[in-house]
Amino acid sequence: MIVASARHILVDSEEKCLALKAEIEAGADFATVAKENSSCPSKDNGGELGEFTQGQMVPEFDKVCFNDEINVLHVVKTQFGYHIVEVTSRGEAPAMPTASARHILVDTEEKCLALKSEIEAGADFATVAMANSSCPSKNSGGDLGEFKPGQMVPEFDKVCFDGELNTLHVVETQFGFHIVEVTSRS
Repeated sequence: MIVASARHILVDSEEKCLALKAEIEAGADFATVAKENSSCPSKDNGGELGEFTQGQMVPEFDKVCFNDEINVLHVVKTQFGYHIVEVTSRGEAPAMPTASARHILVDTEEKCLALKSEIEAGADFATVAMANSSCPSKNSGGDLGEFKPGQMVPEFDKVCFDGELNTLHVVETQFGFHIVEVTSRS
């Protein structure tokens, strides 16, 4: 998937658009000109629109962002008015990382620590999960499969995307206490 980043200034007339473009080309700061002149809410961020994919913007704007030169000021007319557009980057979207983990969910820290010790002493994780976890994943030995950042609660996510692999972690969330083992990450 191709993504682009751009910043823009939206005004109501071609004359004003061309005058502001000339001002920027003569050395004026784009962000300052955007804050002082743009009618788009993005003016609060100096006209920055962030990253977006093809089809998220109106067609005339999209065409410039995905086909025309980068780091050049373009004038674009859309149904909203006249834009000074500067495409600041374009390329493949980075692949979203994924993780796989298994866990056991219990209601107290004491029970969580006791079960963790049991597994560290040689008990089978899946068997302990099936016998003790209050999560429906217990039916698959606690296996949660593959997931992306943001699909789990923040405390759980942090361990899954930053914690050591193949190590038992104890994590407290609003659901209770988890023994989490991150089995893979890509």
